[in-house]
Order: sequence, then C-alpha cells, then structure tokens
Amino acid sequence: MPPRLGALLLVGFLLAISCSGGTGDSASVSTTAPAPSPSSPSIPPASSPSPPSQTATTSSSPFPGLASPFGGDLQAGDVPLTELVPAGTDPSGSWFAQTVAGDAIVVAWQAPGNDPFRTDRGFVVWRHTGDPALWRPVYAATYRAARHPVLGITAAIADVTGDGSEDALVFAETGGSGGCGTYLVVDASTGTEAFRRSVCDTTIEPSSDPAGLVVTEAVYAHGDPHCCPSATRTTLLRHDADGGWSIVSRTTAPN
Repeated sequence: MPPRLGALLLVGFLLAISCSGGTGDSASVSTTAPAPSPSSPSIPPASSPSPPSQTATTSSSPFPGLASPFGGDLQAGDVPLTELVPAGTDPSGSWFAQTVAGDAIVVAWQAPGNDPFRTDRGFVVWRHTGDPALWRPVYAATYRAARHPVLGITAAIADVTGDGSEDALVFAETGGSGGCGTYLVVDASTGTEAFRRSVCDTTIEPSSDPAGLVVTEAVYAHGDPHCCPSATRTTLLRHDADGGWSIVSRTTAPN
C-alpha cells in the first residue's frame, strides 16, 4: 500500500473513534469536576487552633458565668457578693467606689481548690445603673492558673484619672522574691481600662495631690544583690486627656 494512502486511512479511523466516543470498554475522562448539587451540604475546613490566652482576659457584656444584671435595689454594702461572681467560684475580696455614674462594687473571686498555684482567679466591676438594670457588670478580668497563676487580687479605690470619679487600682500578684504582679486601673464609671503595667520590685499607689499614680521601684547597680538595691526611684504619673500618662516628677534616692 502506498504510504500516502495508508496515512489517509489511519486519519479516517481515528476520526471515526472520536465521533463515536471510543470503542469496547474505553471511557472518556473529563478534566472538569462536576458541580456539586445545590442540596449537597458543604464541609467546612478544619478550624485553626485558638491562640493561647493571655495572662488576663477581659470581657465585655454579656459576661459569661455572671448573673447580668443582678436585680435588687440594694445599697452596695447590702448586695450579696455570691451573686456577683461567676458560677462555681467564691468571693475573695470586695471594695466600694463612688462614681459620677453610680455606686460601684469591685469583687475579686477564686475557683475552689487547695493549691494557690493552680487556682483560677479574677475580678468583676459592677455598677448601679438604675431601673431596670439595677446592678450590671461593666468590666471583668480572668487569670487562668494553667498559664500564669495569680496568688491573690487586691484593690485600692481612689480618683487616679482626675475626672472627679473614683477608680479601681487592682493588683494581681504573681509572687516571686520581687513581689511581681500586674497593676490595672479600671474607670469604674465607664468600665474601661485606663492603665496596665506588669512589674517586679515595684509598687504603684494612688496619688491625691495631684490625682494620679505614684510608682516606686528599686534601682539596681551592677553587682547589687536582689535584697539590697542601691537606690529607689519614685515617679508621679498623671492621666492625660488623650488617655495616656505623663510624668509629673521623678526622683531617685540612694538607699
């Protein structure tokens, strides 16, 4: 058979196969995936692991685990503290503030347990808001023992922001030879955080004249043992209109 005639016959044979969709058991293969049926449920992708929690987690309304609001037209000192802490926890301290928006109660709490290093702790700021929400939580912080255990929570009540309304200066103690911990200032009238600082070998107290914070910290020279810093630095901070803090004065005195 002449080569040209053989090539023509081969082309014709291939065209016949293409038009018929194949021969024998052969199956056509599509490179386009079929569209899913509208009724087919979609499968969500696997979720990413949640990021680790911080030392303290704050929450805004609604507050999980809290009876919000607490219904009862009671004076601050008459409110049962067990109604103001998360379910399953116990009150461990309370402080009262007077604000331009109403009376406030700061309540510290702790989870049951015998190991102070493995006890969840936290605090809640409640404010009297009037009828129908008589007492409502406006700020909350939780310290999980699994990450950074807190040994205790204390508070001081004073107007440190200079707005004529009392604030809560809260200290969450983490321990150690340096008396480490985290200080928070919460504006009890608005439920907003105005200051936060984690420290060691440092105390922070309210200042009344002028309103602000007094920060007293140890100053170590090279070679000083931890028991005996060479000097003490005292800084007076004032709350600014823009929400920041500025230095009013700073002194360093040898020990």
